[in-house]
Amino acid sequence: MMTRATILAEARTIFARQGYAETSLREIAEAVGIKTPSLYAHFPSKEALYAEVYAGVSVDHTAFFDELLRRSSELEPLARLHHILGGIEAYYRDRPDLAEFSLRAAVTEYGPGGEQLRQIFLDSESTLATAVRQTYEDGVAAGTFAAGDAEGFTALVFVVMDGLFLQLTHYTPEIYRERFDQAWRHLSTILSR
Repeated sequence: MMTRATILAEARTIFARQGYAETSLREIAEAVGIKTPSLYAHFPSKEALYAEVYAGVSVDHTAFFDELLRRSSELEPLARLHHILGGIEAYYRDRPDLAEFSLRAAVTEYGPGGEQLRQIFLDSESTLATAVRQTYEDGVAAGTFAAGDAEGFTALVFVVMDGLFLQLTHYTPEIYRERFDQAWRHLSTILSR
């Protein structure tokens, strides 16, 4: 029996492979084994289907990082930051379709829904931002990080995470690991007092 979850899974795979603009509802319907009009019983438009796929990816990403943050909360600040940054590789290593989907989503506009999608992503990022700020504050309190600007520190971590994601999607695991280790050595030296 065809379910909404099946449609979403197939749509995510096809959107990841081809992108939003190049994907038709007909292709998704064929992949699911139904006729295109049957998709409209579940989703009013391709944009609505994409938005739900995007939201689902964001929920999965948030759940993973929430668990990673929970597991690392007792680590000393520098080790905690390393664990957070390492989450990029840990998350996408076993989810190559999500890496491809997320890469396409990051660089492509989707018409009128684009602003809504950006807001979904920003909302999903808020717990992570809070944890990064807390890591910074804990590091300052412990004397590990120089006192300064918590918002700037958080922005730096997000920019590094975005860069790590691009490195992960463009290079072999060996090159990624080498670059991650080199960047971490440099960043940890800069951050440590």
